[in-house]
Amino acid sequence: MPLSYLIAVELFQGISESESQRVARLCAERRYRKGATIFSRGDPADSLYIVKDGRVRVLSLSDKGTETILHILKQGAIFGELLLSEEKRALTAMAGTDVLVTVISKGSMVELLTSIPTVSKNFIRLLSRRLAKVEKEFADFGHTWSYHRLSKVLLELCEEHGQETPKGTVISLRLTHEDLANLIGTTRETVTTQMNRFRRMGLVKRQDRFLVVNRPRLEEFGRS
Repeated sequence: MPLSYLIAVELFQGISESESQRVARLCAERRYRKGATIFSRGDPADSLYIVKDGRVRVLSLSDKGTETILHILKQGAIFGELLLSEEKRALTAMAGTDVLVTVISKGSMVELLTSIPTVSKNFIRLLSRRLAKVEKEFADFGHTWSYHRLSKVLLELCEEHGQETPKGTVISLRLTHEDLANLIGTTRETVTTQMNRFRRMGLVKRQDRFLVVNRPRLEEFGRS
């Protein structure tokens, strides 16, 4: 595995070359086709994953089969990070595109965390940031209207996956109204109604199956 790739991953930023070589020896790679399940709720929590190429969706599935998208992860992001606190997976991870992932077993991850302080600090920071994001979204959920949550998640997608163009910020993900509904915890019909409203207001439009967002105007709308 190229050391340049490992150094670029936030989990391993700041480690030495010899430590990078050691990490590389503990890593494996797996490929998944779009739509494939990487792990499911209830599977053994036996590995940490890093997105090397493509997009991964982390989902929460209720007992009734209701799906909520918690994260859409891009290159360099970790997932399955709760492997040290749970015996079985609480969430499901699926390939949003064809993906290549780096896999580190639980035993190897424990070894790295206990022997390389920089990795341990990076891991704690990543966990803290993700926990803060989930807590804030949960707190906002009961205090905002669906169109505010939709504008917020569109802006977050712009930040994470957006490409600036003269016509606006292109979100380089193929998102359906069902996907957006799963991201904000509402129905597809509600999202369709709100997206039509956003289009009439000039906040969003479609271009080649991608969403194009007028970020300044959407940010202003979100503050109003």
